Amino acid sequence: MTRLWQVGFAIQGLLVVLISAGAYLGVLPTSLPAIPRVDLAGHALLFGLLAFFLDGALGYRPLWRGAAFPRLAPALVIALAGVEEIAQRFSARRSSSLWDFAADVAGVCALSWLSRRLDEAVRARAARAC
Repeated sequence: MTRLWQVGFAIQGLLVVLISAGAYLGVLPTSLPAIPRVDLAGHALLFGLLAFFLDGALGYRPLWRGAAFPRLAPALVIALAGVEEIAQRFSARRSSSLWDFAADVAGVCALSWLSRRLDEAVRARAARAC
């Protein structure tokens, strides 16, 4: 499964970078005022999937040795999302929002939790098959 997590993280990371660069360069719209919930769902999904794959790729490594929580990958992705929101304040094309960051955090928490549960289910199924 490690290879799946690594490839997924690479693809999702590239997607996040391309979308972010496209927004900063003005190629992509920076907001969807007609449908604001779609914008928040997009934030949750983009950063949540990044944490989903990175958490698996890092083997659900904890942030501190000997602790089960918090894990390294979700903490890194939340920090990245925070830096991105702060960076948007310095861009004429982008706008920073606490709600966007909250959606990022919610997506990271939900999808990193799902990543761990999915990995446990796959490992349990493989163990039963042996």
